Amino acid sequence: MGHYSYLVVGDCRFLYTRSGYDPELAALFDEADRQYVVAGEESGDGKFGYFTTAYALRQRLEVQGFTSRRAQADLEKGLRRWRERYDGEHDLRRKQQSAEDNWVAEHLTRTPREAADLLANIGRAIRPHRPIEEFNNLGEFFRYEQQFVETCQDLDELRGEADRSLIRVILDQAPDETVVGLDLSELTGCCVHLDPAQPIAGATRMRQLASLPAEAPLIVLTEGSSDSRLLTDAMQITHPHLVQFVRFIDYAGSDAQGSAGALALMVSAFIAAGVANRFVAIADNDASAHVALAKLKNSKLPAGCQVLHYPNLPLLASYPTIGPSTSTAIPTDVNGVAGSLEMYLGKDVLTIDGSLAPVHLSNYEPKVQRHHGALSKQHKRLVQKAFRKKIKAAQQGEQSSNLDWSGVHAIVESIVHAFD
Repeated sequence: MGHYSYLVVGDCRFLYTRSGYDPELAALFDEADRQYVVAGEESGDGKFGYFTTAYALRQRLEVQGFTSRRAQADLEKGLRRWRERYDGEHDLRRKQQSAEDNWVAEHLTRTPREAADLLANIGRAIRPHRPIEEFNNLGEFFRYEQQFVETCQDLDELRGEADRSLIRVILDQAPDETVVGLDLSELTGCCVHLDPAQPIAGATRMRQLASLPAEAPLIVLTEGSSDSRLLTDAMQITHPHLVQFVRFIDYAGSDAQGSAGALALMVSAFIAAGVANRFVAIADNDASAHVALAKLKNSKLPAGCQVLHYPNLPLLASYPTIGPSTSTAIPTDVNGVAGSLEMYLGKDVLTIDGSLAPVHLSNYEPKVQRHHGALSKQHKRLVQKAFRKKIKAAQQGEQSSNLDWSGVHAIVESIVHAFD
């Protein structure tokens, strides 16, 4: 009897590896995902592996460039090669049919599936399986389970063709909350001595990073050190599963405020240097930043580079705004006008003395045909201070339904899906 590791998604096991584990799969997990339960503790069976959700693993694949679109294209390519292998075995298949050669039969390629049929079967395999008690007899139950076995065998035909894209294809059929994991339980028993105390996911990823620059974390460039530090802290709260997969550049400890113009120069420098890592530059969603990055966004960028602005927010679609020649705040759409990072740190921290800190409009930008806007310097400092306090409370485990993380969540999501 063999000992296997495998990818478990919902109620099905995929991509078995005999007497070891797939390094590419292991590197998608973090040591925080580790679970080790000794037999008899909490459950009757021992359990060892790395487990998270379909949502978390999809996002990790997303920031590595394995988008749904890429996965679908790789799947189609793999299916074409599967069809070619199958068609190339025509003579062997005829020999098997005439001579009933069992050895030939065991080594023939499986009949190819259509993509839609395969995806539907993956979805059915992941969903909860019917219990044996619902069937009239064992034969009926085994026939039911055999369809899932065949789906896993079909995916094995594609291994080596689609690598992580195949994992993404499987995960795309699973609801966000579905438990997924690299189950290593069988590798800790008789004849296989995998040490459960030895880190696997983290060490595997470090080896991968050392040998393959393309596997390095997604780099994110911001307008300055303040944005970088605040977003790094925010991501630990809103997207903790991406901490080892997305890196905001730290500007070597600089306290420089930075600007969209400086960000544009940094992007150009990265491109000129031929930086191998995939990277995203993300700037304020205000008039000045749109002007400063217009030329760069209209140029032909490398495939591994994306230039973004913070996304539009519903909160900013009707926000208290004071015009250049008025003193009364009027609800105004300031998306694209005054979308500095502070405007994304939450309605709770933007509320000062019971009211939203107003945006003040200043110079008019003819290139984008709108005024530039911003919080006052005093309000900006107060908002940042309140946000740091909110972060610290969250890190200490304090929770409140009144806290608003929607803005920073939207920013990280736009980074995750930058290459869609």
